[in-house]
Amino acid sequence: MTFDSSKELNRTGSFREVLTVALPLILSSSCHATNMFVDRLMLTHYSQAAAAAGFTGGLTNFTLACLFFGTVGYTGTFVAQYAGANKPHRIGITVWQGIFLALAGGLLLATGIFWSPWLFGLFNHDPEVTRLEIIYFQVLSGGLFIFLTTAAIVSFWSGRGKTKVVLIISALVTLFNLPLNYVFIFGKCGAPELGVAGAALGTVLAEIAGLVICFAMFFSKRARQRYRTLSIRIDWNLIRRMIRFGLPNGVQLALDLVAFNAFSILLGCYGVAVHEASSITFGINNIAFCPIMGIGQTAAILVGQSLGANDAPLAKKSVKNAYILVLIYSALMIILFSGLQDIVLAPFERAGDAGQVETMRISRIMLHFLSAYLLFDGTNIVFSNVLRGAGDTKFTMWVLAAVGIGCFGIPCFVAYRLGAPWWVLWGLLCWEILLLCIIYSWRYLQGKWTQMRVIENN
Repeated sequence: MTFDSSKELNRTGSFREVLTVALPLILSSSCHATNMFVDRLMLTHYSQAAAAAGFTGGLTNFTLACLFFGTVGYTGTFVAQYAGANKPHRIGITVWQGIFLALAGGLLLATGIFWSPWLFGLFNHDPEVTRLEIIYFQVLSGGLFIFLTTAAIVSFWSGRGKTKVVLIISALVTLFNLPLNYVFIFGKCGAPELGVAGAALGTVLAEIAGLVICFAMFFSKRARQRYRTLSIRIDWNLIRRMIRFGLPNGVQLALDLVAFNAFSILLGCYGVAVHEASSITFGINNIAFCPIMGIGQTAAILVGQSLGANDAPLAKKSVKNAYILVLIYSALMIILFSGLQDIVLAPFERAGDAGQVETMRISRIMLHFLSAYLLFDGTNIVFSNVLRGAGDTKFTMWVLAAVGIGCFGIPCFVAYRLGAPWWVLWGLLCWEILLLCIIYSWRYLQGKWTQMRVIENN
């Protein structure tokens, strides 16, 4: 089979191009944020224990899975560089290597159904919260292979900059997720009332629907002909390269989430009010975090495509415009979280619940911390994605190991053991994010990433 010699991509690196690629990813990330936000909101109105359990149960589940999510998700970088190098015939088989890795990872993670009671027993949370955490975790663990496979196959479009397709898929999953969660949490439309189990079940069922849609488009006639999406075989050389570059990316994500999950677990030890306030605050944080992640993903995509085409100046131009977009959005979110807290927190208030007064007071303080680190976090997201998009994954992994554990995770544990108030832990979070901002900015300005590639030279 032959392919035309025309360029796979027509890139300019302009602000308009960045926004064109980023906007669907921002909206797609916002769909994920909406899923988590509404999920937390429904569980908050179901019970205080359910809201707390949904937060730590879900975060723990993702923390343990993120080694595989980071590795499988790196498929998009390979797709981007193959697209930039005008090698469409390598894209289909690349996606299949990601799918194989996803299935292997999902099978291993499903064992969490059996050992989760032991794990959550270590957290020393309220007994009812612990029981619900285990239920939520077990249901999600059984469906993780679905989420991983979706992450692999979506790279077929995201890596080529076809982010409108990613948005459509995410929007459809959200449209399935919201009613399914409502039905199974509260027992509506004849369904059983399952509480936190219903929240997890609705999420898994919605993802299955999204995966079916993905495969239908992946096997379209044009995709089969141009990208060889029926090349269903293991390419050991390619899969080794994907593990070589993708595994450090997964380790980085895992280290980041381990430190953050330890942070949330320690906050849970300060009592149910602090625990619920953390769940609410980080649910709100997704409003800011997920769209910025969408911009960061855009930077990684455009850098991967530019470096695949051996055009470093174009990559730098794309990064500059992506960063400007992050600065604008971060400023708007800081105004929202620091100046309009009553509006932000209003959906989480339970009418007539006097016990929630303390939760709302703590949530307001946490929102100020969130405003303090948001701009630095946006810088981290853009520049770390640029480095990963080039293939500099070992550096980002070791930085996270040193800063995330040495300057955040361990100090948080020590502070808790010494009896420090909960807000000291939040101060340490701000400190970690500032350090990462300095290091990633320095590495980007060094420029070594412009010489890196993940695909073969020939």
